Amino acid sequence: MELHYDITKQDYIDFNLNYYTNNAVVQRSILMTRIASAAIVILGGTMLMYWLQAISPVSIAVYVALAAVCFFGMPWYMKRKLVKNTERILRNANNKQLCGPKTMILREQEFELKGENEDTVYQYAAVQRTASDEGHYYIFVDEFSALIVPFTAFESEQQKQAFYSRITAHITDEALKL
Repeated sequence: MELHYDITKQDYIDFNLNYYTNNAVVQRSILMTRIASAAIVILGGTMLMYWLQAISPVSIAVYVALAAVCFFGMPWYMKRKLVKNTERILRNANNKQLCGPKTMILREQEFELKGENEDTVYQYAAVQRTASDEGHYYIFVDEFSALIVPFTAFESEQQKQAFYSRITAHITDEALKL
């Protein structure tokens, strides 16, 4: 099986957003950041007002409101930073080959990804897990990086299913398949 497709900047953004949304470690880190930032605002503001001898119900309410903004605004802010950082990385001259036309060739024992300045062969056993969203398969060949295959690469639903079956054939844990 041979697939020809283009990887766009949006494909990389979608991959990073998918990882951001579905990775338990990332989500736990975001939760801890949200809690810590809210606690710092409430405790720091209250201590400042106490030290200035200006503590009042109004000042406490203001710091509680600021803490709520920090707590509930943090996911939006972090998602926005993720998109901007991904765009910045893709603009870097060293990463120009990440986007553009790709060819993936599936053979009996291995698959190959070809693109600009890229020709990498992977054994099927190297696939650690897969993930997907509404428009892509993500084939993780290590813990943090994945090959992106947009669904537009497939001519039919049968070809898409055959690809998925072959890529996931060596993954024994069903929880790691999508």
